[in-house]
Amino acid sequence: MAGPYNFVSQWKSARNLVLSAKTQAAWNTALVDASLTQRQRFDGAAVLELKTTRRSDLAYAGKGTAFATNGQITSFDTAFGGFKGELSPWLAGWLFAFLMGTDTVVGADSPYVHTFDFDETTRTAVPTTVYLEDTEAVKYKCPDMCVNDVTLTISEIGAIMAEMSMVGTGRQTIAAIATLPALGAESYILGSDASLQFGPVGSLASFIGRHMNTTLKFENQLTVHKAPGGGLYGIFVRKGNPKFSISTTIAAKDTDDVFTLFDADTETDYELTVNSGAAAQLTISIPHAHFKTTKLGFDGDMTVWQLEGDESTCYDENGTTPPITVSVTNAVVAYLDV
Repeated sequence: MAGPYNFVSQWKSARNLVLSAKTQAAWNTALVDASLTQRQRFDGAAVLELKTTRRSDLAYAGKGTAFATNGQITSFDTAFGGFKGELSPWLAGWLFAFLMGTDTVVGADSPYVHTFDFDETTRTAVPTTVYLEDTEAVKYKCPDMCVNDVTLTISEIGAIMAEMSMVGTGRQTIAAIATLPALGAESYILGSDASLQFGPVGSLASFIGRHMNTTLKFENQLTVHKAPGGGLYGIFVRKGNPKFSISTTIAAKDTDDVFTLFDADTETDYELTVNSGAAAQLTISIPHAHFKTTKLGFDGDMTVWQLEGDESTCYDENGTTPPITVSVTNAVVAYLDV
């Protein structure tokens, strides 16, 4: 066959993702273009999956054939997975606002301090709208998207890495927004600025120099709520029991101050503060922890302890102090506004 067969190939790094600090006023009501203001840097591998569930008569008799003779779509679902990016102050606030569902803001002017903990007043997730450009031709909005899980990886150098996934009700609108936001200048929250204080409650000690790395995971266990009369889409998204886990590696020294806490089931306080600038800060507070595992390990020839805990061993104190609290200091006035 005669050529040529060339085409305009599309490349991953040309994709765009736009987020918003705002929540939707209602389900099945996408944010207006003007609210989609954050053109987000990401590694490009994150994809929006529009999933379909189908029925057919394949398993039924009376057709005169072993094959299906009819079928149809019975539901749509949306999922955004594989997101990975360097943790900027804006992104840090966005992740925890839409994951945890609260945003308590202090400050009359920038920098603002945002404090987040899991909202236990409702089982309804917080919906927002994301906009994606996958190719030159495929551009779309997805409303009703909710953050299901977030993972932070803190290492000795470079920006803290963030991963997250979202689920939605299946709705998608194929159309470009009026104007793609300009790519803003970014600062980042760095692992090299992370300062860990740890020890028995009331007796914290600095572990700078011995704190090697930390991985934090949070999850909402989201479920798309579907019911008769809802059509082919989810009606809204429900939260399950909130989950979190922490894994921290600490170098051992000549006198033990780690294993003995685990061995005695000592209640400990874990405070991780990252200060990468006046408007680029992150704090993770676990004030009442009983670590479930303390594993002996090695970093090359250096002996280390790996501490592990989760929502079953880090306690809510009398219903007044959450088991885990995240605070972010940045230049954003507020998240979760309508």
